[in-house]
Amino acid sequence: MERIFINAKTEMICETLSAALEEFHAEVTCCFDDEQAAAADLSGYDLVIVSTPLRSEFGLNYVADIHDRTDAVILVLAKTEIADDVQNRIKFTGAYVLPRPFTKQSLVQTIKMAQMAKENMKKLEQEKSKLTKQLDDIKTIDRAKCCLIQYLNLTENQAHRHIQKLAMDTRRSQREIADDILRTYSGMTNV
Repeated sequence: MERIFINAKTEMICETLSAALEEFHAEVTCCFDDEQAAAADLSGYDLVIVSTPLRSEFGLNYVADIHDRTDAVILVLAKTEIADDVQNRIKFTGAYVLPRPFTKQSLVQTIKMAQMAKENMKKLEQEKSKLTKQLDDIKTIDRAKCCLIQYLNLTENQAHRHIQKLAMDTRRSQREIADDILRTYSGMTNV
């Protein structure tokens, strides 16, 4: 973790949090003005901590807003009595709520767990993207096989082998060959 952004009501809260986060050896930026915090560019931050309540609002609208502006881990500090309610209201953001008062150890542990969860989500998103591309490739190749079956009177196995052979002979992917086939036969209609 390299950069941490803290939005808190007072400088004392920020100093306390900064001291507790020393083991991360991160650059900590504190903000006590809600307007400045709302306008801040959070794209380069790894962690955003919101200590509720803020000066002008409680902070849930701010959390929803920063969820859309950054992919950083978001940690919201709220009183124990309302922590569950806060979590329910902002669960769509993926933010973590840490009930106050808390120990330094629980703060650090919550941040580490949130980071691990974020990394796991990132891996899942990458895997999903990879699988989506593979599925799209398969659909395109199947459509190209249908064109070959329809226009060249090939069997499915022959169409599949034709695409594989062209891909090997031209050192291109089957998807590229399928795209070429679809472009070739896209203007033709069934007579």
